[in-house]
Amino acid sequence: MEIDIRPAREEDIPELARLVAAIAAYHEALDPRVRFDWDEIRDAHNWLKLVLSRNHHAIWVAEYRSGRLAGYLWVHLRRDRQGYLPRVKGYINHAFLDEPWRGKGLMKQMLELAFEWFRSKQISVVTLNVLHRNWLGSTAWYKHGFEDFSHERRIELGSSNRDESARSV
Repeated sequence: MEIDIRPAREEDIPELARLVAAIAAYHEALDPRVRFDWDEIRDAHNWLKLVLSRNHHAIWVAEYRSGRLAGYLWVHLRRDRQGYLPRVKGYINHAFLDEPWRGKGLMKQMLELAFEWFRSKQISVVTLNVLHRNWLGSTAWYKHGFEDFSHERRIELGSSNRDESARSV
């Protein structure tokens, strides 16, 4: 089946919204600590229009049938305001392929276009975050040349009211 890798267009928004919900559900299923604002996810058809109009964001899609997408890659420019160099880096915001399309080289094709786009913006460093429990995604990013750079740590703080009421029981 012929796959068309191309920049996203406004008419892709319904399918992109479906895929945004799919990646959110995928991440929530991987780790119970991951939670999404599902009202915002359901509103993706509205905010994706804004994303597509911005020149510091770019989205590529893998279209397998007219109007049907196998996946997408969403990147943007991220300014660092903490003194790190380079000041502006490329950032992979989302990357997702429906399960039947994984392992077929589609993400590599979209990444090549994204890297060209970053270079056209004089970007020399590209970063991303991957969930610790997303072994499939983590392995794929290594295969695409990404390497460990920093490790984000997390702690969940209970509210002081909840903690006090638990102590008083």
